[in-house]
Amino acid sequence: MVAAAAESDDFPARPVDLAVVAAVALVGSWTGAARHAPRTALAGSCASLYAALFFGVPGFSPALALGIPLFVVAWAGHLRWGVAVVSGVMAIGVPFRLLDAGAEPVGQVALATMFDVALLTVLLLLGDSLRSRRALRAEAAVRLRMAEQEHQRRLAAERLNIARDLHDVLSHTVAVVSIQAGVAAESIDSHPARAKQAVEMVRSATRDAMADLRSTIAVLRKDTAGQPDDGSGSRRGVRNAEPEWPERVPTPGLAQLPDLVGAVRSDGLTASLRVQRGPVPLRTAVELAIYRIVQESLTNVLRHARATSVAVVVERGTDEVRVEVRDDGHAAGQPSPTDRQVPGSGLQGMMERVAALGGTLSFGPVSGDSRGFLVEARLPTGGTR
Repeated sequence: MVAAAAESDDFPARPVDLAVVAAVALVGSWTGAARHAPRTALAGSCASLYAALFFGVPGFSPALALGIPLFVVAWAGHLRWGVAVVSGVMAIGVPFRLLDAGAEPVGQVALATMFDVALLTVLLLLGDSLRSRRALRAEAAVRLRMAEQEHQRRLAAERLNIARDLHDVLSHTVAVVSIQAGVAAESIDSHPARAKQAVEMVRSATRDAMADLRSTIAVLRKDTAGQPDDGSGSRRGVRNAEPEWPERVPTPGLAQLPDLVGAVRSDGLTASLRVQRGPVPLRTAVELAIYRIVQESLTNVLRHARATSVAVVVERGTDEVRVEVRDDGHAAGQPSPTDRQVPGSGLQGMMERVAALGGTLSFGPVSGDSRGFLVEARLPTGGTR
């Protein structure tokens, strides 16, 4: 700005003395505050520039004094302030130069004004462009972070579902195998046919459990199919091959309840099942939840109740389906049904399943009875599959 003032052709031209240098320094000092207070710096630069010109500082292009504050204002997101200043430069500069004592030709004033406005506009657009790019990068980073969080949330939910299914399958299978193995051991000499039937039930339970486990493991492996190996090269050359997955097991539902209930029957435990179906099939998620609730409830009966009978009831209503599992445990000297009120992994899994479908779950000793434990779930039908 000092060099431009010294080379200015304003008439009459004031020599560049200490006062001019001080006035120019005052105009330039506002640039130092542009980063922290861009609008204040821009307004101060404008006011100082035109005050210095009014008091006789030789005229020079306003782009030298306002360029950096104008760029920072646009970069900070205050584009309207920049547009107002550029408009002000055109509105004030033209009359100032035309009405000055040494008036310049109109054409020269118009050309110089167009040059100054164009340069200021370029600086303004450059600042706004950089601001837009910065905002796009920040938005992309936020979206990437949100996508990663959503991926982790879904991954955690899927892991929870797998853990819940594995618990239900394994705990029920172990309980059935234990009771049927006991039946086989006790009757192998006196009732070989009954022992054979119990062993067949053990085989059936373990076969079903293995099918469920293979299906679950296939889901886990499918997520990593075709991914690069760990650098060992063990999968090199076969990445494009189509993996062979185990045959998918049908999702358990109401159709599998008779087999489930039949597997817990023994000499010491009678089990009954009553299913009231509706005219329209339930959603797959609801049928799976019903199956898992009954499965976990029967497992608890086998492991904790010391019951002689258990009854399973599934009733379809207009807007909901009610699932009830009631047993007549416990025997003297055995854990009471109250012990089963403390939610373990099984009861916790049932509560999570029911809550995910918007239903309710209650469990506890049978009211008004010294024996028995009741598990009752109410699930909204939620339309058809």
